[in-house]
Amino acid sequence: MFETRDFKGYFQSREVVRIGNKTIRHNWRFYICGFDGDSATILCHNKATERVPIDANNRIFVAGKWFSSRFWDH
Repeated sequence: MFETRDFKGYFQSREVVRIGNKTIRHNWRFYICGFDGDSATILCHNKATERVPIDANNRIFVAGKWFSSRFWDH
């Protein structure tokens, strides 16, 4: 199962897996639509897109904070 949410205007989703009596909730992730040099295009909650900076360590800058690639998907 997947859950979605609005994170400060940006779309995020995460996988939730139930194994027996245990529930595993994965990290919330932004959705990257594309890359262009030192920026990435991410999906907003209203289905628009926005360009955000991406650094040499594959971190995106969203809502005043850097997020590693563990927190985005494409």
